[in-house]
Amino acid sequence: MRKDKNTAISLRKEGNSYNQISEQLGVPKSTLSYWLKDLSLSKKAREKINKRAYNKSVNALVKRNKEQTDIAKRKAETAKRKARSEVCELLDNKLFLLGTALYWAEGYKKGAYDISKSKTVDFTNSDPEMVKLMIRFFRDIAQVDKYRIKIQIIVHHNVNKEEAINYWSKKINIPKNQFTKVCYSKNRHSKTKRNPNSLPYGTLHIRISDIKVFYRIIGWIEEIKSNHSHILN
Repeated sequence: MRKDKNTAISLRKEGNSYNQISEQLGVPKSTLSYWLKDLSLSKKAREKINKRAYNKSVNALVKRNKEQTDIAKRKAETAKRKARSEVCELLDNKLFLLGTALYWAEGYKKGAYDISKSKTVDFTNSDPEMVKLMIRFFRDIAQVDKYRIKIQIIVHHNVNKEEAINYWSKKINIPKNQFTKVCYSKNRHSKTKRNPNSLPYGTLHIRISDIKVFYRIIGWIEEIKSNHSHILN
């Protein structure tokens, strides 16, 4: 036992971990902890141990992230596959066809094909009638509760934010407490390049933070695009 202890001390001073020493000597880590608890290590040995621990932690994090990504991909494919199977029963529903086609054209889709992107439903337009139609689509077809729908308005600097919120709230029948902070257009030349009356109440985003709804709509689009695009001709 004394020989094992001396060997353990030597190995530890060389910068070996408890796991490495335990495997080499066949000594439990609890025993090593008792033997080596008061051992002073050189700076070089301590750096070697810390570097190994850091690399182990990074590798574990990378592995865990990869596993989580793989799980997310499988869930997304399952959700889209289920959504695609629903299309045949929905083809006679005009609201389904209009809403899916409009989201295909104007909705946010990048998140479905890029793991680093958001998976939020986001439809953008400045036409009140189209916005109302899409809200009906989200509520009646995608079965989203009205109070889970969030609205954001993007305006140019010449637009009064309160007037824009009042206008859209009345037009689309969504209460003001479901509107998020109004944003100004990032185009700093908009004052001079834009007609002040071209978008008097800004552009509206309908947002729904629900990954299942997002992939359901993507699945509908993929099915129509692949097997039923002739009905839109």
